[in-house]
Amino acid sequence: MQAEGYVYCTEWLNWRDRGRLLTAGRLLQINLKNTWAKAIDTLKAKNTGGSDLSNFVVCYPESIASRIAVLKATFKSAVKKGATVDLDVVATVTGVFKPNPAKIAQGEKQYVEYYDNLYLLSPYEVTEQSSTVLLPTSDVRSFSPQDGGSKSGSKVSYAALGKQGPWAVQQLKVHFHHDKPFKRVNSLVREIEVSHWGNIYVEETYEIQNAGSQHTGKFSRLTYAHSPDGKTNSFPDVKAHLPAAAHSLYYKDIIGNISSSDTTHTSRETLIEVRLRYPLMGGWKTDFMLGYSVPLEGFLYRRPKGKLRLLMDLSTSFDDVWVEQLTTRVVLPEGAKHIKATLPFADIQQSWDKKFTYLDTAGRPVLVLSKSNVVPEQNKPFAVDYSFTFTGMMREPLLLISVFAAFFAAVALYNRLDFTITRDEKWQEGQAHDKALGLIQSLTEYWDREADVLNRLVRLAHSISNRPSADAAPASRQALEAELRPLDEQSKALLSQVEALSPKLAAAARNHGDKSKVLLGRAAKLLSDKSDLIKKDLAAHEASAKLAGATRQLEEAIQEWVDEGAKLAQG
Repeated sequence: MQAEGYVYCTEWLNWRDRGRLLTAGRLLQINLKNTWAKAIDTLKAKNTGGSDLSNFVVCYPESIASRIAVLKATFKSAVKKGATVDLDVVATVTGVFKPNPAKIAQGEKQYVEYYDNLYLLSPYEVTEQSSTVLLPTSDVRSFSPQDGGSKSGSKVSYAALGKQGPWAVQQLKVHFHHDKPFKRVNSLVREIEVSHWGNIYVEETYEIQNAGSQHTGKFSRLTYAHSPDGKTNSFPDVKAHLPAAAHSLYYKDIIGNISSSDTTHTSRETLIEVRLRYPLMGGWKTDFMLGYSVPLEGFLYRRPKGKLRLLMDLSTSFDDVWVEQLTTRVVLPEGAKHIKATLPFADIQQSWDKKFTYLDTAGRPVLVLSKSNVVPEQNKPFAVDYSFTFTGMMREPLLLISVFAAFFAAVALYNRLDFTITRDEKWQEGQAHDKALGLIQSLTEYWDREADVLNRLVRLAHSISNRPSADAAPASRQALEAELRPLDEQSKALLSQVEALSPKLAAAARNHGDKSKVLLGRAAKLLSDKSDLIKKDLAAHEASAKLAGATRQLEEAIQEWVDEGAKLAQG
């Protein structure tokens, strides 16, 4: 019959094997140096039954069994009749330390109690056994039972416990000083978002708590900073071991970015020391987000038949913490199909969700993995296989292009449509005026070319320095004036169109065009005067000085004419 308050581990339970095996020896080592316990059972068992044995029953107290995070055994094959087998069973257990006292002030030591069963809890008879408890410090207030036990430094030993029958029960209790803070992550949500455009984005949201003796009384930062005793039962930071290729790191909380962190890059890993906003004393907690990106290379692999495999770690990258509730969300690209996960543990629960981000239409498939009571040694890789085509990859760029094309097409169509409800005379005059201004803007191109010819005539006059150049000046003048004739014809054609739309603007434009004829006459006279002076054997510089005033006035008049044309085109 099962002892009251105790349960067994179903992995090795088979009641048909009861009484067919004798445990010849048992060595138990309980390591309490970390903030979780690790119980290592080394057993030597003999098969006393009439047939081969394929199962072995190992049981734990209920308080231990409900908190087992990892359970390993080396019982790999059946035990032949009459044979002896060596068996190792290792259990990693979290949350089994009971603070006593439950509350301490800053600077006081943290004492905890650990409870277990001293004997092997199983349906088999044990001929001899011994137990050893490894502690983090040598400060032990008490341990029980006292009979058969001894303390040496940071170790409590029970060397010879003697022969015990099935379901032997004797409570083991150790009350000792634990010098490490209990870093417990109450909740961790990891979101791994895959983008086939080059990166995998990882964001981890933590709620972390100091699960040791609760802090009571006041807290002094001065004492914390300058006294080693002021830091007992607290921690100011946690360290994460990220992939070596991690980049674009950020660390923030609800207030904003937290800059108090150090990052070290090596060829094997990226080590980040996350410093909290304030040290966590016993019972205190905080939450924050840690994010980073890694390239696809090294984490996303091509598989046969066009499939892809994502390979990532399951849990937190922080050391010396355990996680009460872990949720890992794998966000795959929109359009991913035939999704299948390969998980390292059978108790991981799977569910599905959708996430909508930029340019998504149907939403991205999200594989949600949930597991409770996770220790660092369970941070194992997991794989997600899925199919994703090139068409699916181009969905968002094509959608973006289509949206912009539709927008520009709508703007172009809007500009071409007329939404006026009534068309009175004033509106028609306005439309005709606008069209006339558009034609005058075309006229300004011809006027600018005429101004260029006028300026070249002025420069020609300035260049006459001797009798040969004076004799050649008339021919050069005729060549320049020939350039003006087609411009004049084209201007008249545009002016006739302006006349039909707005006689007022046409009159102003015609008046402006006539001024160019006056300027052309002045330029011709300047050229003639300069030639006459040179032919009278007047020195070139003297002739230029004599005509300097007229030249300057003509240049200014040409520029004013150009400016007037620009103003006329602006309405």
